[in-house]
Amino acid sequence: MHGAPTLALHYLGALFDYLRARGLAPQHMLEAPLPLAGDREARIAEAQAARWFEQAAQALHDDALGLHVGEQIRPDHYGVLGYTAMACATLGEALACQQRYQALVLNIVSEPAQIEDGRLILRWLSEGGVRYRQLAEFNLGAMLSFIRWLSGQKLQPLRLDFQYPQPPDIREHQRVFGCELRFAQPRYALLLPLSALSLPLIQPDPAMRALMDHRAAQQLAALRESDDDALSAARRLIAQSLGGHRQPLELSGLAAQLKLSSRSLQRKLAQAGLSYSQLLDGVRAELAQRYLQDESLSLTDIAFLLGYSEQSAFTRAHRRWTGRAPQAARQTRAIHG
Repeated sequence: MHGAPTLALHYLGALFDYLRARGLAPQHMLEAPLPLAGDREARIAEAQAARWFEQAAQALHDDALGLHVGEQIRPDHYGVLGYTAMACATLGEALACQQRYQALVLNIVSEPAQIEDGRLILRWLSEGGVRYRQLAEFNLGAMLSFIRWLSGQKLQPLRLDFQYPQPPDIREHQRVFGCELRFAQPRYALLLPLSALSLPLIQPDPAMRALMDHRAAQQLAALRESDDDALSAARRLIAQSLGGHRQPLELSGLAAQLKLSSRSLQRKLAQAGLSYSQLLDGVRAELAQRYLQDESLSLTDIAFLLGYSEQSAFTRAHRRWTGRAPQAARQTRAIHG
């Protein structure tokens, strides 16, 4: 289970290849042991990857290292996502694949692609915010380079938004992106002309697309299974915290028991389409159905077991869950056995 955003090792291979091309050994200059080269599916914490980029930038005296590494990205650095996108017929199809399988490469918080005023907008948030500048510039530069590689055209974005403040020198940003740049924004964003969606790709292959799509779906399911484990553990801990007039765990307390940051837990919940209050509500609703089957428990007992200070609060919650009062639900069960 990964408690923070992670990147695939094969994606970070772009940095390692960049360093080797300049006669540098990544395993010697980066202040952390690298995973085995054969373990391409290994995951690296976003914070660790950001440190590697910062160390490399300092070693090479290159304040635009992230952009320069992003320019050198290859489809194989994206793993199965890269091969799936390559086989698509249009850039629109490839971007849809990127949205669907992005977590295989980088499982950050992203928003669904949006169309506004004839523009395609891709937005995402980095938990590192302003601290992960080199890594963020790599992600943005790599995405644009990959789009250009797929289409065979030097596609110009309409605008780039960055979370961090404007660096002293943005000449390389202007050269690489060639568009309006906005800094100190709440989200990272890449804006493309809507017409880009219909651009044909240079290597469409329907049979390969179907094969790679199936493989990507399998890998994504395996990755999400670890997140499902975290949510199952969260539900179990919430259930254990209820009862005996105790208040349920707060988000921060639950995150601590799961050995996650509060932001990481919120991210996992968001990926599952849940808020913390919805998760807590769901646990209470499930337990309520079990407790109502036990005739030895009064409604007041059940209210306290669910962490409510009084029965009326439980009654209101049960009406919200089922549309009925708990006593009515219990009587219905008694009638129907």
